[in-house]
Amino acid sequence: LQRDAQRLEVKIPAGSKTGTRVRMRGEGGGGATGGAAGDLYLRVSILPDARFERREDDLHVTVPVDLYTMALGGEVRVPTMAGDLVLTIPAGTQNGRTFRLRGKGMPKLREPEQHGDMYAKVEVQLPKRLNARQQELFEELRAIATDQGDA
Repeated sequence: LQRDAQRLEVKIPAGSKTGTRVRMRGEGGGGATGGAAGDLYLRVSILPDARFERREDDLHVTVPVDLYTMALGGEVRVPTMAGDLVLTIPAGTQNGRTFRLRGKGMPKLREPEQHGDMYAKVEVQLPKRLNARQQELFEELRAIATDQGDA
């Protein structure tokens, strides 16, 4: 924080949210009659993150997953505040399913050793272009599904 010609170091507590107040003792204005300086209060404003949506101490993220992994199962990488982690996708996972990752959210204010949860919503990514063989296989799958009453 730059105030007049003086630079002040401010420690923002882990888990702070928009609206959290941070007090800096003795850094406010001087008393009206020459008394000691009061306290300076700062109000925190958190900027949005391109990857995560924050809801209290929980984080929400949308994870793109290819069609094949959604149908057959597999693994995908999920971004977290501490780096990517691997999430196992069960076979037959439906589009929009949300997985809860306990303790992978934001630290709790005044209890930074505890964290909220991360909610990873999977979103199927369909192939943009199919080659002739892929087109043929999808047509075959559609015929099988129609015959079985799944379509």
